[in-house]
Order: sequence, then C-alpha cells, then structure tokens
Amino acid sequence: MKLAVTGFVEESGGSVASANGLLLRALLHAGHRVDFFSKSSFVDPRPVAAGHPGFRFVECDNVVADRLRRKVQRVPGIGFLAVRWDAGSYVRLIRDRIAEEAPERGYDLILWLGDYATGRVPGIPQISFVQGPPGTDARSILDRFGEIRRLAGWVIALRWAVLARLRLGPLGLPRFQDSDQLIAGSRQSKRTLADLYRIPEKRISTLPYPIDLSLFRLIDSGPPSSASSLNLLWLGRIVPRKRLDLFLDGAELAIRDGVDLHLTIVGGIGMVPGYEKRIASFPFPERLTWIRSVPREEVPAWLRRHDVLCQPSDEENFGSSVAEAQACGLPVIVGRTNGNADYLCSRDTHLRDDRPETLAAVFRDYAERKTRGGSAWGDLAESRALAEREFSVERVMVMLEGALLGVIA
Repeated sequence: MKLAVTGFVEESGGSVASANGLLLRALLHAGHRVDFFSKSSFVDPRPVAAGHPGFRFVECDNVVADRLRRKVQRVPGIGFLAVRWDAGSYVRLIRDRIAEEAPERGYDLILWLGDYATGRVPGIPQISFVQGPPGTDARSILDRFGEIRRLAGWVIALRWAVLARLRLGPLGLPRFQDSDQLIAGSRQSKRTLADLYRIPEKRISTLPYPIDLSLFRLIDSGPPSSASSLNLLWLGRIVPRKRLDLFLDGAELAIRDGVDLHLTIVGGIGMVPGYEKRIASFPFPERLTWIRSVPREEVPAWLRRHDVLCQPSDEENFGSSVAEAQACGLPVIVGRTNGNADYLCSRDTHLRDDRPETLAAVFRDYAERKTRGGSAWGDLAESRALAEREFSVERVMVMLEGALLGVIA
C-alpha cells in the first residue's frame, strides 16, 4: 500500500508515540510505502524510519499560528482559542499538502496515528487510530470538581471546569465524519464512542497498542521481590482521571487493617496542580516513595522491583504501562472502566467498582498471595505469555493491515 501518514510518533516517547513508532517501522518493514506529513518541531518521525527506502518525510510548518500559540497558550480562554486555531491550521496544511502530493504519489489511504482525521482529501479513504474517545479528561474534571477545588483552589478549579466545558462542546470535539474507520484500544472505548457519540459500531475496530517485548521482558521466572511487604507501583501522569485518590485511599484502608504495603508512585503532576498535597498528606509517609519521572529505558527495571502494578483509571482507552508490566511478569489491577480489562489473565484483577474498600480488599488478597507464594501467586510466565499473545508488534501489525485493507476494499 501507498500510505499518507500523520500523527504522533517518537522513538522513546510516551505510550502512544512509542507504540506508533513501532507500527510505523513495522509498516515499512512489511513493504508499504509511507509519506509522513508533520512539522518537525512537533513530530519528527525520521529517527524511527531512518534509512528506510520506503519512507519520505513532508514538512508541514504552520509558522504563524504555531508561534502565536506558543506565546499565549497559558492564558485562560485566549490560550484555548489559540491552541484550537493552531491545531486547525496545522491539520488544514497537512490536508492541503497531501492533496498536492496525491496525484503523483497515488495514495491508497490516509492514516492518522494517535489523532482524529480532520478534513477530507477527495477520493482517498481515511483511518484514525485514536487515543480513545474525546473528552475523557474533561469529563473527569467535571466529575471530580470538588476534589480539584479542595486541592487547587476555586480559581484553578473554575478555570479547568470552563476548559472542560469547551472541550466537550462543538469547538472541542473532533470531526468523526472525516474518518471512514476508527481504531480504538479497547471495547471500553468502542462502547463510549458508540453510546456517547452515536458512531456506528461497524465503523469502530479495536486494537491494542504494540509493546516492545525485547525491552519489557522477564529476567527470570523466580518469585516476586523478597521484601515482606507487598510492593505496589503506580506508573503514569497524575491527573484526575487516573484516580490517585482511589489508589491512596485504598492503600490507607489496607494499611490500617494490618496489610503490609509499600507504595511507589512514578509520575509527575499533570495539567491540574495540587495533587502533590494528596501525596504529602498520606498518613503513612514511611510507606510511600514518590519519583516524579524516570527515563523510559529504566521503566522495565522499576517494574521488576515491584510485585503489582495498579492503574485504577476512569475511562482508560489502553494503558501501555499495564501491558508493559504484564510483559515483565507482574500481575495488574485495573479500574472498573479501564479498557485493559480486555487483556487480563488469571493473575490480574478488574475492579468491580471504584470504592476504596474494594481496592483495599484486593491489596489484602495480593499480600496474602505473596506470603503464601508458589501457585497462590501464580506463574510469572502466564503474564508474559499474555503479553506475547496480545501485544507483539507482529500480531498488532497483522490486525492493523486487515483494518487498512478493509477500508480500501
């Protein structure tokens, strides 16, 4: 296939960008020809595709809007509008450049990686491999307004509530009609897109992100960490939707009930300030370690130092850290509306609700399993086998090719 591609791609970036990097490289290795359209100051895929004869980069720099957005993006209201103008002019430029190149290049398909297609190039179908339904963080901000107000104050809480309303309004939602097919990471996202945004289910495919299984791997098949306490890991940005409050409240209840836990939080405070107060006020500070960031290449080592990864997020499309933990042999705990529930084994837990008491009971269960060891803890190889079965680049690539060909046919 001859593909015009745009979106978020990076060799060692976050979960979406790095997964898309794996997919871009796999498309090229499979013999497809890729012209990638972006502004290199924003997304530069050339290190990912370095030296591949089937790859071509097309610069798309919307200079005026980009520079204005950088100057005013932190100004409430004005910043939102500047960001929208920048994004709109950028995708229009991409569309125009694809239209200019199409007669000579003969594209079969336009593929948006990590974003929703905006606009149409006549005669060329489009697929969007999206990060999930729009507005997940916005809905969480509105749902958890009281918590944000307590942590960050009225001014910041109101500012974010206004921005959330704008995100969920006509100016903030993507143009669903511009995608012939959407690919989301889980059935959770597919249900939300169908139920909330009325997108026909036949236009939505589900596909997990690929994981670099050579980086995230088992060291051995031995027991979990030798320390007597259960070592729990939180890995990811700290924003309302990720439910740090549930993680900490569940841990507090478990510790008060006699469960021997140690918590490690790896992640920085995201868009809403104030969550550091939740960490600082945890009543058992000797049982909690907070590390704001670690280099991506060190993440596998951090995973293997712990017994369980917990991600109690609301409306999670697909948490790469969950899949990466499974690839390293860890059992995982995922939230009630976490899309990773599609990809669990017998060692993992899908929370039935978002009550701290429920999570505390799950922590107790894992602590008891660790104490008993052996078959009670389960075989690390089971988690690894799940990761190899579901998240290998080869498997995801086969499914992606099928989705692409299905739209072209």
